[in-house]
Amino acid sequence: MKIKIIEKTHELDLEDALNEFINSVQPKIQDIQYQVAMTSLNGVLEYSFSAMIVYFT
Repeated sequence: MKIKIIEKTHELDLEDALNEFINSVQPKIQDIQYQVAMTSLNGVLEYSFSAMIVYFT
């Protein structure tokens, strides 16, 4: 069992990175967990979109 964590600042970038990983590794996915975090830095909102993939090769 392996774990891959991918984090991006835009949801479409995360989608592209997930698709690229899945197409290149072709893992047997057991689970995918998705999370969004939002922070404020000097009044500017920053987002973090992440996914954790649990898989077998």
